[in-house]
This record gives sequence, C-alpha cells and structure tokens, in this order.
Amino acid sequence: MSEHRDLPYSPDTEADVCLLLEGTWPYVRGGVSSWVAQLIENQPETTFSVIFIGARAKDHESARYPIPDNVVHFESHFLLQAAISPTSANKKNKSAHVMQQNADMHDCLRSDDPADHKIAAQGFTELLTGDADMDAHTLETDPQAWKTIRDRYLDAPEGLDFNHYFWSVRSMHTPLFLLGRIAKAAPLARVYHSVSTGYAGALGAMIKQATGRPYVISEHGIYTKEREIDLGQVSWIPDAVEPFSAGLNDGMGYLRELWIRFFVSLGRMSYASADQLFTLYGGNRERQIADGAAPEKLRIIPNGVDVGRFAAVRCEHDTPPPVLLLIGRVVPIKDVKTFVRAMQIIKARLPEAEAWILGPVDEDPAYHDACLRLVASLDLQDTIKFLGFGKPEETLPKVGLNILTSISEGQPLTILEGFAAGVPAVTTRVGSCAELVCGVDADDEALGDAGAVVSIADPAGFADAALALLTDPAAWKAARRSAIARVEKYYDERDMLAAYAGVYADAIEGKGKAANDVEYGHAASNVHTLGKAS
Repeated sequence: MSEHRDLPYSPDTEADVCLLLEGTWPYVRGGVSSWVAQLIENQPETTFSVIFIGARAKDHESARYPIPDNVVHFESHFLLQAAISPTSANKKNKSAHVMQQNADMHDCLRSDDPADHKIAAQGFTELLTGDADMDAHTLETDPQAWKTIRDRYLDAPEGLDFNHYFWSVRSMHTPLFLLGRIAKAAPLARVYHSVSTGYAGALGAMIKQATGRPYVISEHGIYTKEREIDLGQVSWIPDAVEPFSAGLNDGMGYLRELWIRFFVSLGRMSYASADQLFTLYGGNRERQIADGAAPEKLRIIPNGVDVGRFAAVRCEHDTPPPVLLLIGRVVPIKDVKTFVRAMQIIKARLPEAEAWILGPVDEDPAYHDACLRLVASLDLQDTIKFLGFGKPEETLPKVGLNILTSISEGQPLTILEGFAAGVPAVTTRVGSCAELVCGVDADDEALGDAGAVVSIADPAGFADAALALLTDPAAWKAARRSAIARVEKYYDERDMLAAYAGVYADAIEGKGKAANDVEYGHAASNVHTLGKAS
C-alpha cells in the first residue's frame, strides 16, 4: 500500500471504476469511509481512480486510511479554495443568450419531472465545461449575470439584505465552476461511481454528460436530508438582515431555504444523470423517490460486515457487562449529549455502569468541549470515558450494549459489527435501525429483537431500555442470539461485495439492470435476497 498522496494521472491509464467521494475516505474515519475502504480493499482485482472533494485542505491534511495498490489514481480538490481566475476580467461579457440558458436550467430544476432535471444537467454541463466558458468571476462582473441575480433577488421576501443574498448565491455556485474544471480533466474509467449526491453527485452528472460512460450512485445517508439538519444548526448563514425591516424572520428563513433548494437541485441532477441508483433500505428508497429519483433506476443493496472478523472476538458472559459503548464521531448528528444524560439515570440505578465513547473527537472540537462540560456538570467524569479512535473488535468483547443516539443515520455499520461480535444494541428510531434490531419481514422478525429502539433525544427512554437488558441476563442473552443470527443471515459483507462486483461488470458490459427486474426479498423494502439481485 502506498502512503497518501495525489497520484499523477496518465491518459493511458483507464481504471475500472472512478469513485467520486465527498468528505469521506481517506481523510475521515468510520461510516461511509469504512464502507469505501471495504469496497476497494476487498476487490484487489478491480482498479480504482478516486476523486476526493473536501471543503478546505487544512481539514484534510493527513489520510486516515492507506491507499491500496489497486488505486491507480488519486486526486483531491477543495471547494472553499476554488480560485477565481484573475484573467477572467479580460473576457467579454457573457451574451444574453448564455445567461438566459442559465436561467432556463434553473427553472428546469424547479420542475417535478425527472426529464427536466436531466435537461438541466446537460445544460449546466455545457455551460461549465463547454464553449460558454462561464466561471466564478462572471457572477461578480458580468452585467447579464448581475441582472439575473437581481431579478431573482426581487422574488425574495422584503427585508432580505442584498449583500447576504448575493454572497449566498456566490458561495453556492463558485464550487460548481471548480467541478466543471475537474470534470474536463477527469481520469478515464469504465464506470463512474459517486457515493453520495451533493457536489460529488453533481460532478458525476457532469462527467456522465461529457463522456457518456456508465454512472452509478450509492447513498448511505440521504445527502439532502443531512444538509437540512446541518443548515438548521450552522452559524455561517448571517443572523441579521436589514435591521429596520419588518421581514427579518422570513428573510433569514429564505436564505436557509435557498441553500436547501440548492442541494435538492444537485440531487435532482445527480439522480437524473445516473444509470442506476443504489440505496440501503426501503425508507431511503422512498425518500430518494420523493427527492426526484426515478423508481425504475433504484435497487437496494444493504451494508455488510466481515462477520468472521468480529465472530472471532465474541466472548461468553454469564451476565451482561455493565458497559455501554457508543462508536462514532463526537459530532452533533450523533447526539452524544443524549447518551451522557441517559448515563446519569443509568448510574443512579446501576452504580457500576460505565459509558465508553469510541471515536474521533477532533472533527468538531466545540461540540466535544460541550460534551465534556456536560459530563462534568453531571459529575460523571469517572463514569464516561472518551476513548478516541480505536478498533471496535478490541473493545466490543468488553461491553454489554452497543449504543446509537444519532438523530440521522442510514444503515450503521457499527450496529452490524456489534451484532457480529455478539453485542445487542439500543438505538434511536432513525434510518434502518429499527429493521436491524427488530427485523424486516416475518422470517426476519422470527429471529427476535436484537436489543431495543427508542425515540430521538429521549435520555429516559434510552436509560429504561438499556437497564431492562443489562439487569436481565436472560433477556440480554436472547437479544445477543438474535443479533448474531440476523447479521450472519442477512448482512455478511461477502454478499454486498458480490453485488457491487456484479454492478460494475454489468455496467461495463452494458447490461445494467433496472430495479423492476430485481427480485426483492422483503416486498421491495429490503434486500435479503441480495444474491439474486446481483
């Protein structure tokens, strides 16, 4: 394996697959990054190129995963450092025709018809990679661009400061010009595979429109949903508009809505351009369709874990260890604070209980500090341990419960890894967690509950569910048996890897399957017949 570095691209090198990644592997551990590592490392006969998109270089200075030898090309790009060419000022003003085309493409994205979304993807690809040669400088200097922005601004609520509106528009669109440059120079591949929508998905749409090569998308969490959550919490959207205007709340809400619509638009272009779309479970599939994905393109391929690796560390316990483990990044979306508050209740009723948090703490230092302050305020410093990053298989044998308090998830690998190690779970009712714990259909449900599912942000509910298992050895052992049986039957990584190997082979050979040609095992809501799907 090579150390991380941008690997120079040779036009003579054509990879089997070009992965388009946003904010994940190889710089961020866990979650989707683990899945990408799993996908690459377990297909050594497949060659990969990787285009990584991040926010800032300073946030991605060291790789957390080594780059395997079957990655023949790697390049990284940073959206918030997208340069505005100083030579752009010498270019002629864009014609009214070009700016009208730009406006028409925006109107297409407001349509609910996927055919219009594909037209938009084609049009924006032409504008960003073709002879129109639009760039970020255009937004600041071109009279026609200013007229377009001003006309759109007039549709906004009264009281919205134009400066705030303009800089929001600029911040949204400047990265797209960088994506256009990346698409022009994209490495050759037989298949392009984006592991999200968003900017990576939009890049894939441009490459698809420019090359005609097969393009597929996998979604673990739903990108637009996660951005909605983020945008509800961020501080970089300005908190004030015109100070003496009556429309303050409407104006501020409008800017956040503008950002959300922008990411919905990227998703629509991504879905419309892709040949096939893959998701983890039925709930995700329904959301994707609501966001503009064509049902006939969708297939469900669930996550899988290396069951044998975790089975090797299973420990038999006469009574459940009074240790609760949360595996994940210490960030708001994981809602670590709910876990901390639940531990206050658990500690009062089970004094020997401990909480371990296994995951990086440096992604959001302010949130980590807030969690530490909460721990101190509840006098739980001796009970709750932040372990930092570590290997789950070294920690899982020592714990009684695997905890997930997230407010948004897809199909978390950490729960499946815990099951394979024989550790039941208490999770929030997010993503496919209820299906993982309780089953999907009658055959799956017959295996029994592998723990418990509670509401989001419910410390008391978490405490009650955890204590019910930790203080009842018979119930805990039954949940353990169910966890092992479910992961072994339905969520082995060998099935997932075989499915994607089949996806790549079919795409290369021009035999991509439509979703309605796939036999589903759970009334089109899950994929426990994954082998048939591939």
